[in-house]
Amino acid sequence: MGSGKPQRKMRNFLLDKRFQLKYTLAVVLVSSAISAGLGYFLYQAHRESSQVASLDDPDLDGALSAELRTEDRKVLIFLFTFLGGLVLALSAVGIVATHKIAGPAYAMRRKLSDIADGKLPIIHELRRGDELKAVAEELRRMAGALREREEHDVRDLSAIFSGLEEQGANDQAGELRKIIEQKQQRLGVEAAVSSDSENKSG
Repeated sequence: MGSGKPQRKMRNFLLDKRFQLKYTLAVVLVSSAISAGLGYFLYQAHRESSQVASLDDPDLDGALSAELRTEDRKVLIFLFTFLGGLVLALSAVGIVATHKIAGPAYAMRRKLSDIADGKLPIIHELRRGDELKAVAEELRRMAGALREREEHDVRDLSAIFSGLEEQGANDQAGELRKIIEQKQQRLGVEAAVSSDSENKSG
């Protein structure tokens, strides 16, 4: 139970693993290469300064050599620790940063899939800090326009349906009811035509 929560949180952040890990890996590799190069030059500068110090005091050469080896180990440990911490920090930042792109993209793909399946979902605004807001706004505007057209059609067809029922044209009214119900399903609205007609007849 306890081990499942971190995994679920990680899955929530890694919505598009290929894109997010690819981007994060590229950032980590470039930053690590730069840091490793700088670390190498710093280590070499440290060794050169240590060698100069040992030459200035030849009487303490043995003691200085041991001390310099200890200092070299400390410098190497510091550089490896810094590089490891940098890799972890950049990985976390990369995943969080790409999540602000992958999250909206994932949500928009689902909405587009719904539209392709004949549904007209309501598109909500993105969360604060998310990217792709311009694309999401265009999708929301498109879905809203499509919903308005469908709602307009449902209102007009419902009025015609009521007229047909009053005239007793049951066959035509039945066919029209099917069309209205299909449009209501696209809008995610429960079919209300039959209940309205039943209320009128009651």
